[in-house]
Amino acid sequence: MLRRTSVALFSLTLAACATSQQGNTRQVMERVDKRFLTREQCQPTRTASLAHEQVSGLDELPRSLRDRLLADLPLEAVGSTKSAQCQEAAARLLEDRLRALCWMEARVTLQGDTAAGAPAPLPRLNVQLGSSYQVDTIIWVTLDRNATVSPARVIETAKSALPKDKACTVRTLEDIRASVSKLGTFHQVLVEPGPPNTENKTVPVVVNINEKDPAPPKTQEPVPDKK
Repeated sequence: MLRRTSVALFSLTLAACATSQQGNTRQVMERVDKRFLTREQCQPTRTASLAHEQVSGLDELPRSLRDRLLADLPLEAVGSTKSAQCQEAAARLLEDRLRALCWMEARVTLQGDTAAGAPAPLPRLNVQLGSSYQVDTIIWVTLDRNATVSPARVIETAKSALPKDKACTVRTLEDIRASVSKLGTFHQVLVEPGPPNTENKTVPVVVNINEKDPAPPKTQEPVPDKK
């Protein structure tokens, strides 16, 4: 009985660790999706998760990460303005997701054509991940005016979580988040790459910290009708 209980607790611990380690990737992709839709001024009308065989060039990635990258892609979208270009939105969003997870030179192209008048099939995408990049600097960002954890501690902790080769990878971002999160009780810690230096193949890593819950929007009191 004791052994079964120990095994069950160990399994729950592993599951909790896996969930925690994947938290940064999930949050980064959520932010990327919001930025993409706002920037491109496109509203999806049909989304779907692509199967692995529909996308070439991602075989080296873990299956769980591929599933997350290929989930809920906009297969059809309409522009909110006349100048919006929403064709190939799925390919462009996948490209943005990859770049936000350290594949700074990722290129995604749509394969095949759709005959006029025919129902739109699921797209086939080709991915080129490009060169690997190294982390050169750590940038600390916070929206809290009275931050309790100093920038120096955050930056030093983030640097200590870097691998020996300083490779910018999904694992590197997750490890930095896990280490920085231990410095205090934060509402959110988000780690993502900044603008890359394509000549030197280096990229800064930005550590966004919110120590407190964001303040709720103020509600206006109803104005009484004047009789």
